[in-house]
Amino acid sequence: MSGIWEHFTSSYAIARAAEEQRKVDGTQPVYPLIDHQFLLYANVFYLGFTLVLYKYMQGRERFACESFKSILLVYNCICVALAAYVVWGIGSVLFADNIPRKFVCNDLVIPGSAEDVDGHANKMAFYFWIFYIQKFWEYMDTWFFILRKSFRQLTFLHIFHHASITIVAGSVYHFDFNGDMYLPLILNAGVHVLMYSHYLVAALGLPTPWRPWLTSIQLTQFVLIATQSGMSMYRGDSCGAPYFAKVVLVIYMGSMLILFGNFFFQAYVFKKDQARFGARVVKRVDPIEVTRNHFGRVELDTKGCASVDLPNNFANYMENHYTVMPLGKPMPNLHVCREPTEGQCSFELAGGSPTCHVSYTVTMKTTILGKPNKEPQPNPFQCCKKNLSGDFDNKGNSAVTDFVDERTIDDGGLKKRK
Repeated sequence: MSGIWEHFTSSYAIARAAEEQRKVDGTQPVYPLIDHQFLLYANVFYLGFTLVLYKYMQGRERFACESFKSILLVYNCICVALAAYVVWGIGSVLFADNIPRKFVCNDLVIPGSAEDVDGHANKMAFYFWIFYIQKFWEYMDTWFFILRKSFRQLTFLHIFHHASITIVAGSVYHFDFNGDMYLPLILNAGVHVLMYSHYLVAALGLPTPWRPWLTSIQLTQFVLIATQSGMSMYRGDSCGAPYFAKVVLVIYMGSMLILFGNFFFQAYVFKKDQARFGARVVKRVDPIEVTRNHFGRVELDTKGCASVDLPNNFANYMENHYTVMPLGKPMPNLHVCREPTEGQCSFELAGGSPTCHVSYTVTMKTTILGKPNKEPQPNPFQCCKKNLSGDFDNKGNSAVTDFVDERTIDDGGLKKRK
């Protein structure tokens, strides 16, 4: 253990000396708010303001009104725009370079050196800085939680991630502002494009097909970044970033994998409402639900009754929903008088007009993964006169990242539910 620590400290000292030399030579990218003092003050302010705001809101009504939705839409738009700009910028550099980019062991390119192609070394440093500065903007995620009084969202994972990502990005920036850092930057920014665009699009009432895969994508990015840094460590100090930076990234990505992974297994595999470290990573545990429809027409008998046979999997242990439509004339007393039982997979209609026809649809809903939601969700904007649809996460009452994949399976095939 002492050998690892010595290697870590000596690596930092060497990297620090190289940075100072680049400053003397004028080849070290210089941008505002990147020094260690600002990092310290910013995180102290974040934690302190979060605590003060939390205490302040405990004795007050939550901030909820229709104008708040507009604020959140603007906030999400800015988050999407900043993250997309980073993805576009880094992508343009990667595809414009004539030098092949490897998965690992990409050396730091000094701006103005012979290896610098069309000033791309400084461009990568600039996009890295945009990525870094956006993390301070995202502090407002936490404050929106508190203003909404979504206190169960203020988990260890949430606070840890927002406070630590600025430190990790700001610390590594000084020593590896291009090189292997292209991968963590473009992966994380890409995830944030998907995440904040989900909040934005869903808030507008439009579907987000990528929603079920958000957390899986997040876990995948952690694995890829940790793998890159692990491979770089294995290949020695001549590969990629300084040794200490690799250690920091491996430990940080490992912590994210543990926290997010623990939540996934506890909430979705073991189906526990609380997860020890990752509890409340999402506001509620949204299940993966599958629905199956069975529909048809039936003729009522002389008493205005009918028995309708169902497929065997529509038994009484399923959650069935019925829609019946009288044909030809109104039947105000038409109703389902018996549901399926374990030994008899059929339902009965009564109260109709004799010998008339009735159209019916039976929808069976089953939960494949997670636990079903049995309680109605409150209106996220209680002061508004009408319900506002959409998935808001820290901006409302829906999931941060989840695995909801609601589908409708008709007898004729599979289709997405709208």
